[in-house]
Amino acid sequence: MMPINFHLPKKRLTAALLHFGISFSIFVLIILLLANSWYPGVYFDTEGGLQGIKIVAGIDVVLGPLLTLIVFNPQKSVRELTVDIGIIASIQIIALLWGVYTLHNQRPVAVVFWNNSFLTVPAQALNEQGYALEKLGDLGNAHPPFVYAANPVNLADLMKMRDLILKQHLPPHHQTWLYRPLKEHFSEIKPKQLNIDGIIAKHPDVKNQLSSVLEKQHIGNIHDVLYFLLQSKYSNSVLIFDQQARYLGYINPD
Repeated sequence: MMPINFHLPKKRLTAALLHFGISFSIFVLIILLLANSWYPGVYFDTEGGLQGIKIVAGIDVVLGPLLTLIVFNPQKSVRELTVDIGIIASIQIIALLWGVYTLHNQRPVAVVFWNNSFLTVPAQALNEQGYALEKLGDLGNAHPPFVYAANPVNLADLMKMRDLILKQHLPPHHQTWLYRPLKEHFSEIKPKQLNIDGIIAKHPDVKNQLSSVLEKQHIGNIHDVLYFLLQSKYSNSVLIFDQQARYLGYINPD
């Protein structure tokens, strides 16, 4: 009877763990990029940052190491192992680049107040219009900036807005010609703030979230600030501003 070689599984596992370590390091860097730059704060949960992490984890942390565990065989020649690992790495890199590219395109680059609430605008929506994203910095210094979309008051502008909706499928909050600095129009949106007492009555847990936000800003009275609805891709939140249009934080009633 031939002796059983117990070293093959160990070497295969070592290769998979090494692959996992490299992939996990890349994964951590992507998490930091998403959480700190592309989907900061409230947008990580509401705009797809968390969902993106799940996709990247499946591709980067699970797919690559698993393929290595299945394919790696130390009995193969160096050339065969190089080809196998090269194919696995190529598949993983292509899938990872596709995921990161999608997340980059869908990252929120503006938060626009239209009618009664704030709505997020993905980078892709503005890039497709040829709008230079750098120009958003002129509208506000938050990241992403808070913007006011002016409601047309004359017939020509109303027709222009309608045509863009019908012909180019651009909702009003994607139409950059309507964009104005929020601070200059903050008095116009104040009457549309939410009733925080009603929100707390329905969602008692919100009070703790709110206290945490206001304590950091050294604000004692919950009625000294303003609350507005943020409608996002995956869930809605409440944005908190002071009387001078300075963004303070957010709460999640859901």
